[in-house]
Amino acid sequence: MYKGLILRCKIMIGASILFIVFIGISMTLYPGGNIVDRSSIHYNFSLNYFSDLGQTSTQSGKQNTASDVLFIIAMGISGLVLIYFSRIWRAMDIDIHERMFLGVISKIFLIICGLCFIGMAFTPWNLYFENHVLFFKTAMTCIFGWTLMTLILQMKNEKIKSLIILNSFLLIVIGAYDYVLLTGSDFGTNRNVEFNAVAQKIVMLLFIFNMMFQSIGIHGFLRRADFRRSGAKNFYI
Repeated sequence: MYKGLILRCKIMIGASILFIVFIGISMTLYPGGNIVDRSSIHYNFSLNYFSDLGQTSTQSGKQNTASDVLFIIAMGISGLVLIYFSRIWRAMDIDIHERMFLGVISKIFLIICGLCFIGMAFTPWNLYFENHVLFFKTAMTCIFGWTLMTLILQMKNEKIKSLIILNSFLLIVIGAYDYVLLTGSDFGTNRNVEFNAVAQKIVMLLFIFNMMFQSIGIHGFLRRADFRRSGAKNFYI
């Protein structure tokens, strides 16, 4: 189990880096066009949604193949790795098995989130708008749930205080964003487009960065901690 958790951290770090690189290139290759300015010739950070990258064609009518393929790869790989990473709750503390119920809940949240990332990848919102938005809203809800459960699991572990601070910050940001997202009806429309477009990118990138730093911190903790004190059988297998 010990080696498996370390491997999960390494893969999550790699997947996070790939996500950032592929999404960055995808934005660069985006041919232009958004819901406000169809004549735009490039990706506009304040007017283009994150989900625009996964469209088969842009609002200007241009084909978006290159950007779309990179979006699918980034979201698909991240989704699969999130599912694989969902077992990481076992590495939050030496006595973590006493809080197994919360760990299992966190695992379920991250699995659903991963499935939603894959769903977003293969439902371009210029073709399947309602399905894409449903996947996105579900993913955001699960991110909040996973962050909350993980924060509770980490609270007793003074050796990962930096991770607790990061998760607390993410929880506040995601909680506020989820409230706006789930109570409003203008996401994906031309109403409040600048706020919605920028906010969507910020929360997606913030989540990925947090997962990368969480993985780095947990990896370091696993290298230093002695789980034999917890009485967990076969932990070092």
